[in-house]
Amino acid sequence: MKEGKMKRFLQLICLSVGATVIYFVPIHLRSLFYVPMQEVFGYTNTQIGNLAGWYGIMTIVTYLPGGWLADKYSARKLLAGSYIVTGLLTLVMALYPPYEVALWIFILVGISSTLTFWASLLKLTRQFGKDKNQGKAFGSLEGGRGLAATIIFAASSVLFTKIGNAWVGLRILIVVFGAVTILVAVMTLLVFDEKDADHQATNVFHGFLRSLRNPNTWLIAFIVMGIYTVHAISQYIAPFATNAFGTSVLIGSLLSQSKQWVKPLAGIGGGILADRFGVSKILLIGSVLLAASVGVFAWIPGNSQLFWLLVVNTVIIFLLLGLLRGLYFADLNEAGIEWHLTGTVIGFATTIGMLGDVFVPFLAGRLLDHFPADKGYTYIFGMGVVSSCFAVIMLLIFRKYNKQRIEDKE
Repeated sequence: MKEGKMKRFLQLICLSVGATVIYFVPIHLRSLFYVPMQEVFGYTNTQIGNLAGWYGIMTIVTYLPGGWLADKYSARKLLAGSYIVTGLLTLVMALYPPYEVALWIFILVGISSTLTFWASLLKLTRQFGKDKNQGKAFGSLEGGRGLAATIIFAASSVLFTKIGNAWVGLRILIVVFGAVTILVAVMTLLVFDEKDADHQATNVFHGFLRSLRNPNTWLIAFIVMGIYTVHAISQYIAPFATNAFGTSVLIGSLLSQSKQWVKPLAGIGGGILADRFGVSKILLIGSVLLAASVGVFAWIPGNSQLFWLLVVNTVIIFLLLGLLRGLYFADLNEAGIEWHLTGTVIGFATTIGMLGDVFVPFLAGRLLDHFPADKGYTYIFGMGVVSSCFAVIMLLIFRKYNKQRIEDKE
């Protein structure tokens, strides 16, 4: 019994740490060490933006085929392959390559961290949770990612500061992350059995068409879209705090970082609640609360005397987002999605659901350029209210459509 619990604990560690370190080059290197990155790589702001843009394009176009791969091949082996390829590409970045080489690295990492990774990660998480612990499984993954990110990135920042030399410090960090990513590949092969990564040979096209004919596939995709769009909008809380409330850039940054601090509590707590009361019920209640909380930012005036409200409401929004993002793929069981179609449904739902990464920056940038700051942020967070309400409507339809199955599980 103890051996079984230890194995599951190690599996959760692999899923959480792996889902954190694999994104170091395309996301965290830029967000945590932007200025040092410019200094040692010699890239312009436009070039760094292009790197991120091409990475984003590759993720969008590979979510769906990644779902097909996860249903046809072993999720365990796909994950391990993703870690190895991404780890090796990370090590190449430690050579401080010219921009043209880095561009290809970001494109390839976009493939290795999405095509063979994302749907496989979530499919393995679903199998990890078995039939009755989907909430805990997905919630623990989200919470574990938050905890891993908090510890790993805090340690990275301390190490970088201690070294004191940007050229040496950044190289050491990149090498460490590359090595850890490859190590996670080895651990994944060791702690997951092939039965944990169950896969079933299936006709990809037939499975895709079958999924598209299932209304639940579309409902799950729209639920993800409604919630994830608010996540994309939440990235504007830091500049909102600075421009509307007059806080310092540091305070705005700390507010933004609080997302990672509350994620462990939100993810794990949400998973426990979901397994106790039902996944879609917790998603519905959380989405209603999210609409109200985002609405506070849409309608309160920017006033330094309301700073306390800014802080409290930011924490509430991040708690709700951590809970909801940890659960919006945990409703596959309530939808009756067959195990061998898990990857296909996740791939499709992710492609549709995460379009917020594309249209939110596009719309938000134009709103802030065409309106005064206070009015621009009112419209941006108003968009978040609409998106949350859209998720509520989709969840109500989802619960009605799957009423009998949900009642049986609750």
